Amino acid sequence: MSFKNPVGIIAANRLPIGKINGFYKKISPETLYQNLIKQQFNKNLLLKKADIDYIILGNVTNLARRCALKAGFSSQVPAFTIDQQCGSGLTAMISSANYIISGEASVICTGGVESTSQANIVLDSESYQPINRFKMAPEPYEDFDMGTIADMTALKYNIPRSVQDLYALNSHKKATQAIEGKLLENEVFPYQDEGFTISSDQTVRPKSSMEALSKLTPAFTTNGTATAGNSCPINDGASSIILSSTNNPFDFQGYYLGQTTIALSPSDFLLGPIKATEKLLQKFNLKLNDIEAIELNEAFASQAILFQNYFKLDDIKLNAYGGSLAFGHPYGATGGILISRLLNRLNQVQKPCLGIATLCVAGGMGISVLIGNQWYQK
Repeated sequence: MSFKNPVGIIAANRLPIGKINGFYKKISPETLYQNLIKQQFNKNLLLKKADIDYIILGNVTNLARRCALKAGFSSQVPAFTIDQQCGSGLTAMISSANYIISGEASVICTGGVESTSQANIVLDSESYQPINRFKMAPEPYEDFDMGTIADMTALKYNIPRSVQDLYALNSHKKATQAIEGKLLENEVFPYQDEGFTISSDQTVRPKSSMEALSKLTPAFTTNGTATAGNSCPINDGASSIILSSTNNPFDFQGYYLGQTTIALSPSDFLLGPIKATEKLLQKFNLKLNDIEAIELNEAFASQAILFQNYFKLDDIKLNAYGGSLAFGHPYGATGGILISRLLNRLNQVQKPCLGIATLCVAGGMGISVLIGNQWYQK
């Protein structure tokens, strides 16, 4: 199958993911991005900063312009930030691809950066007390916390706590095996500063066990089943994807082929990846057998289990190297992290193949992106 207007992916990489107030506690998000983009350009010597037309990044604050200037791009290069909650990084990539397809740009740096450690404290306008989050849904919708929705979803679809814990444990096991097997080397660039190097992710737990997970108390509702162990942690991180028109003489690591973004009731947001992936397959007249690998953001174990059961996926096709329950979920960076891991997996196949990156979005949305590996358009 050939796809109209593919967009080339020159590079897709990420830094090791840190936990909130962890090893990136004192490092600004623009410094994280600067560190990563410098390594990408050093590895792709045909690419020059003067080639870049836009910088479009995902984050929950207006960060892209600061990142662009910190990374040494010309002050004449426009930059803007996209906030679509967990979908910010993927939506930044989609927007970048559309700029290239329309002829508005030729080469764009996209992806996302998140520093939960350095996020500004937000005060309630009446009480002046810190608030944990912004509203995700206005009246007449009920504004449930995402963890509360995870508990509601697990109850509705009869997903026991033990099944959620087992899924989370498996995510850590797969991540540990991928790290020990050196399967992430093409995906992860170390964070490097003077006398300071970070080369591994901070929240993967090789010694996790069902016994340890079972001792954790409900994190969101009194009798809920979502815990700190089967929900994604809070993280810092950076991802960078460099997109280009295929008319440019670069070596491409893969190809952006298309996307679907769907919306549904805010309280059903965990079903977003299912609905978006269904629509993506229909849009391109594909079947699951046509897809080599899927990278799903594991916001909660219940959400990942629903997706896996709905499409009847095994551990080889879905998140073969583990997911966000182990590695973490640095919100704005996660979309780019999914793409970097997906390309890493697809390019190990060494023949033309397709993959899907997908995630749910707080407030009631889902996004799925179709990717071809480096051999797909050759």
